[in-house]
Amino acid sequence: MRFGVCTTPDQIDVVAAAGFDFCELPARAVMPFDDDAAAAPALRAIAASRIRPESFNILVPAEMPLCGPHADPDALRAYLQRAFSRMASLGAAIAVLGSGAARRIPDGWSRERALDQLAAALALAGEEADRCGIALALEHLNRQESNVFNTIGECAMFLRDRGLPHVSLLADLYHIEIEREPLDAVADAMPRVVHVHVAGGGRRPPDTPGYDYAGFMHVLRNAGYNARISAECAWENLAEQAPVALAFMRAQWQGGMV
Repeated sequence: MRFGVCTTPDQIDVVAAAGFDFCELPARAVMPFDDDAAAAPALRAIAASRIRPESFNILVPAEMPLCGPHADPDALRAYLQRAFSRMASLGAAIAVLGSGAARRIPDGWSRERALDQLAAALALAGEEADRCGIALALEHLNRQESNVFNTIGECAMFLRDRGLPHVSLLADLYHIEIEREPLDAVADAMPRVVHVHVAGGGRRPPDTPGYDYAGFMHVLRNAGYNARISAECAWENLAEQAPVALAFMRAQWQGGMV
């Protein structure tokens, strides 16, 4: 198992010093709206870091809606082609599509029509990611952050019903807890899960009590999952808390306690 942290480029060295295997950066870190010359300095800096960004999140920004009257598939494709090619050049294997604002169904817009638009956007994104050797993972977001795809079960059913072979799933412990989704639903979705996010109680570091972290790890192990787990949480002092969190994550994965 490889362990990482969702962070920003300026914190990569802190994450590396804590002993994590990789970092997970926001898609904006590769500057998808900028040309190659403008993006080059930022990409070189990330490439020179001690650990690689093996995953990226917040794939689509709010200003690029995936459904509603302003959805623009051509603009989305151009944006994703730049984003995915740059991510791949940095060693990325996963791109997470959470992007609650971009996928939000606008008030007054037909939900049926929006779901058709979201299916088309996911198909497009999945195909472009696959061309670059990247797995696209749809993230379930709780109802405070999105009005669609709120549980991993809902996401899994949508991908199955719409026939989207190039789109996989992310399993996120925080959203599972907020939505009170049973771990049996997570187990059912595991065949399509390619990435995992974890946090502790209150979306604090993973070693913070409050969530069924051990039960979640049990589901992952039983399903044969053995790829990557990223801590996605709020830190008070990343340099001090990250090594403790990593020790906890490793111990929990082995089925023990710290």
